[in-house]
Amino acid sequence: MKKRTFLSILALLFSVGYIAHTIEVEELGEAISTADPRFLLLAFGMAFSAILVSTLRWYIVLRKLQKTSFRKTFTAILSGFYMMAFLPPSVGHVAKVKLVGGDYFKALSALAFGISLEVLIIAGISLLVFGATKWGIFLLGVLFLILFYDRGAYTLLNRGIALIQRLSPKLAERLGNYLERTYSGWRSSRRDSTTFTLSLLLSVLAVLLQVAGIIAVGRAFGLPVGLLDAFKAFILSTLFASLSGIPSGIGANELGITLALGSSTKSTLVAFTYKFIYQYLWSLVGAVEFYRAVGGRS
Repeated sequence: MKKRTFLSILALLFSVGYIAHTIEVEELGEAISTADPRFLLLAFGMAFSAILVSTLRWYIVLRKLQKTSFRKTFTAILSGFYMMAFLPPSVGHVAKVKLVGGDYFKALSALAFGISLEVLIIAGISLLVFGATKWGIFLLGVLFLILFYDRGAYTLLNRGIALIQRLSPKLAERLGNYLERTYSGWRSSRRDSTTFTLSLLLSVLAVLLQVAGIIAVGRAFGLPVGLLDAFKAFILSTLFASLSGIPSGIGANELGITLALGSSTKSTLVAFTYKFIYQYLWSLVGAVEFYRAVGGRS
């Protein structure tokens, strides 16, 4: 068993074990029976809106690079939820790019550009919510450099490919081609002021819709969740899922939310319900879209 897989399994077992320890069966039954469906419906609407916003962000960047359709982009986004059900989140993001068609590396750069803006926003919010630390400021600085001084990263990668050239000219040529196509898409997206501004605004909206969903689900189960706690829950959920390597971040997502809201039956119920509405439900929808798209192509 690979070390990474072993660590992911340990993370899953720890997360599930800790969460199970916080649940009291009687309180759980009472919270479910008295849930307010209006707020759950509101959370569902915001979840769907967040997916549309993410689709629109990718589509706006992608259409500047190659011909595409909003429908194909939407199918790829939904299919990504399904692929992340059995793949680590980062791998699932990369895999779904193939579904939009066209130049894979330009489509990948368009997706990476939008996600990078969202990560930058989350990192900035984290400094405000958890306090500015040296490591936090350093990470934010690195993200700024990658986003706004991408030429340096491009030059560095080119030098690495030049070293490979001595060992394998064909491999170096292929890698150089991939790099050129990826960088050209990234550079075009960053330098287009309209594309950049729209992507930034949509990234902010995507984050706010996800944070608001935690508040809405909390209200549904009678658990008051303040804006600051909701931001903490969202950030920890995202961080834990990314570090765990668990497909869909199952367990790790909920652990982050539970810790941020305070360990209790209701906070655990809020965590699982929120992730079901915002992610796990769409894995089922994504499966239908994925096989429809693949079946149509075959």
